[in-house]
Amino acid sequence: MTQSRLIVIGQVVKAFGIRGEINIRPFTESIGTFERSAVLIFGDSPYTVLNVRSHKGGVLILVQGIDTPEKAQQLRGTLVKTYEENLPPKEEDEYYWFELIGMRVSTVNGRDLGRITGITRTGANDVIHVEGACGEVLLPMIEDVVVEVDTRRGTMVVDPLEGLIPDA
Repeated sequence: MTQSRLIVIGQVVKAFGIRGEINIRPFTESIGTFERSAVLIFGDSPYTVLNVRSHKGGVLILVQGIDTPEKAQQLRGTLVKTYEENLPPKEEDEYYWFELIGMRVSTVNGRDLGRITGITRTGANDVIHVEGACGEVLLPMIEDVVVEVDTRRGTMVVDPLEGLIPDA
């Protein structure tokens, strides 16, 4: 059986406590992905997960082989990955950020805006960052703006609100 691709789900912030727990800033909405992962990959090194708990908006992880604060601190700044099959199931019209990054974005009129280079979570909705010929364009990821998303073709069609795109 081949395993699916690795997906970045967080980044190590610092060591926590005296048992070697690792404080992680999650890139996920919940800790469910961490809980579903029997193994997490820190950088290129896999570790068996012993315990997962939430703490002040972050995730605390205890893994086999990291049992001191000094060992945990050595992982600071490291990206944390899991296999795609550990991600929670999506609802219809839901997308993982990794599926959107790099997508080609065009308007309903066929104007090419560029590619999605980043996504920012806000209180109300996510905002996609599109980099192209007219610089960076920020578009709210809302139903009124995002008309179509095709993850297979890697394309998104948008109908931007007035004033969101500079005149070319």
